[in-house]
Amino acid sequence: DLSIHMEPGEPSIEDFDCNLAEFMDDSALQSLAGDLDDDIDTDKSSRKDWEKAYTEGLKLLGLQYEERTEPWNGACGVFHPMITEAVVRFQSEAITETFPAQGPVKTKIIGKMDDLKADTAERKKDFLNWQITEQIEEFRDEEEQLLTQLPLGGSQYFKLWFDEEKKRPVVEFLPIDRVILPFAATNFYTAQRAAEIHEITSYEFDRRIRNGMYRDISYVKASMTIDQTKVEKANNKVEGKQAEENKDGLRKVYHIYTWLEL
Repeated sequence: DLSIHMEPGEPSIEDFDCNLAEFMDDSALQSLAGDLDDDIDTDKSSRKDWEKAYTEGLKLLGLQYEERTEPWNGACGVFHPMITEAVVRFQSEAITETFPAQGPVKTKIIGKMDDLKADTAERKKDFLNWQITEQIEEFRDEEEQLLTQLPLGGSQYFKLWFDEEKKRPVVEFLPIDRVILPFAATNFYTAQRAAEIHEITSYEFDRRIRNGMYRDISYVKASMTIDQTKVEKANNKVEGKQAEENKDGLRKVYHIYTWLEL
């Protein structure tokens, strides 16, 4: 028999899925956060060459206006539309294949077919297609963003989770430049460490604290404009966006998935 003895104040065996951060000393949490922050900086440094290549690829789309002084003042920069055309064609064909009008979910019954299995499969298919096409309002918009970026970055990420406040699943497109993996990692699922970069406003930060996604901590509202990577600057230039005064308290938050021995 296995006996587990818990010290007073520690989570009980009934709270197996509780938030361990609520039971750890602040000094231990700060030390852990510092170590992870150093690891993420190392992971960022290991992909500088990729970041440079991705940034140059965004410039070659030719979707941004350039004022040049070479070879003379007022000269125009011209780019061949081949890459842009390939991106648009890929996105338009992929969205029709992955997101048909009736919904993207199909079912496959393994083993012997009977009426009960067929009815169950049909019911599940109808429910999931309703969720994706109607309940999750942002699903198609997020997927179209992903498919537009996919041929440029080679890989992109789609995050799905249950929002306690909205009482429904939500999805979010995560560009590849906002997902950081170690140099030695071959894929997201087997990586020893993976980090997501989220840019959220003070309102969203408070909302995530209220619904229990984050710990309830005291923090200072972000006021300075956040630092942008080369890829982010290139994307914003393509979209015609400029960083303004940070009135909404926008800040970067890291979601880190890692293995730890505590």
